[in-house]
Amino acid sequence: MVEIKILSGANSIGGNFVRIEDGDKTIIFDQGIRFDLMSKFYSGFIAPRGVAELRNIGALPKPEWYEGANGIYISHMHLDHLGALSNIPQETKVKLPSMAVYEDMEEKWGASPTWLSLIPRKYYVELEDLKPLQTDENNVMAVPVSHSAFPAYALIYFGKNENVLYTGDFRIESFLDHDLFREINESDDLLTFLEENKDIKIDFMIIEGTNIGSDRIPITPVEATKIIKKLTKNRKQILATLHSLDVEYACMLASIAEEMKIQVAIASIPLTKLLEKTPNLPSKPQVIEEYVDYLTPFEKTTIENIKEKTLILVSYREIVDLVKDLNLTGSLSKDCLAIISEPEPQIEEGSEYTVIANWFSTMGIESYRIRASGHYYQYQLKTILDEVKPRKGIKVIHTEKPNLFLKILRKN
Repeated sequence: MVEIKILSGANSIGGNFVRIEDGDKTIIFDQGIRFDLMSKFYSGFIAPRGVAELRNIGALPKPEWYEGANGIYISHMHLDHLGALSNIPQETKVKLPSMAVYEDMEEKWGASPTWLSLIPRKYYVELEDLKPLQTDENNVMAVPVSHSAFPAYALIYFGKNENVLYTGDFRIESFLDHDLFREINESDDLLTFLEENKDIKIDFMIIEGTNIGSDRIPITPVEATKIIKKLTKNRKQILATLHSLDVEYACMLASIAEEMKIQVAIASIPLTKLLEKTPNLPSKPQVIEEYVDYLTPFEKTTIENIKEKTLILVSYREIVDLVKDLNLTGSLSKDCLAIISEPEPQIEEGSEYTVIANWFSTMGIESYRIRASGHYYQYQLKTILDEVKPRKGIKVIHTEKPNLFLKILRKN
């Protein structure tokens, strides 16, 4: 019988570490950082001294959890799932959602003066791309899901006698229409895949529960898109922040810009690199050379040349500098609107929304915060259960309320 061990993430949002043992085979799904513990022990002036210290406080997985692993599979590239690859204590293969995205991020992390320099791999760790809908040498298949990071996958282990589905982080609605989702991900989403492949039976499901018990108003991608269209209608200049991995949100904003017949400009290197790899963007962007200083296929412009009728995509950490620069060069419109999307995981960004809002007020910029979660909502759980139909059991992960989650599951 397959044995499922949730060694981290059973009562926290993030820090997932799932060990699956099936006879002589052992595989690991995710090996994330516990940001709840990072925030408990560290601050802007108190930093970790290294991997050993982070292991001791429980922020990184313990070395013995990796023993005998045939492979490590990462569902998506948020750090509460990717983790610190330098923490892996033995020679093994790690399968990533995207080597290209990882290598762009690795360069940034490697040069960081902070603990982020611990993220990149050691020389003995072999990296490889996950390939959607292909069963690999460990009988693992990656199936695309919608999330606030791209690419993102659910993982299915086809065991000797039992099959295990690990959802990773996911939502059941996307910012993309069906055709664009399929084109970008080279596959349908998880629930569509299971609907069309009813011969695939799931015995055990390991399901995330980020939004279980949350009292936040559930705003889906479709609803968020309608709200943003309403806010941006007839505006002359729009600033929009987003996580540097959130392709779906970026595509939605570019689509709105196309409908409004306004130019898209990017003021972020990570966002530029990500969108370079995204096929068929609804609107071809420019990049602002003061913020994107490398050779890119996108047309370049300058802060001084930013005119009205522009939607600027920028990261949370660069938004205040951008506003200052626009103001200094006379490029800040009197009719400027800022839309701040809350990142997931929020603690990973360390964004200070109040501080950002104060700068907007000083500059006379109308601003709004919106959160279209990268995770399904509690009212959507029944839809998931009805489609997956796990035959033998369900385990919960990535939740602060595991007992409530289990009670809800028993009712269903």
